[in-house]
Amino acid sequence: MTLEQFTNATEMRKIKAIWRGKLIAERKEEQITYRLFKIDEFFVEAKINPLLGFARDFKPIEDEQNAMRPYLPEPVSVNYSLF
Repeated sequence: MTLEQFTNATEMRKIKAIWRGKLIAERKEEQITYRLFKIDEFFVEAKINPLLGFARDFKPIEDEQNAMRPYLPEPVSVNYSLF
């Protein structure tokens, strides 16, 4: 499946594509869980509603750098002088 095919697919075809994809990462913001899946040559972020227990919002992402950015820890800034 291509990114364009995913974007134009019905909700059921998107769900089936995610089922056969690979779970790469997971993160939480307040009550919402986000899961990042690798599907063929692109990524999809699924937003999981805790009240429903399943994804209803899918965000396709073309490149790995943009896909992984929200899942990586924030860099630590150290402001001190050695001298």
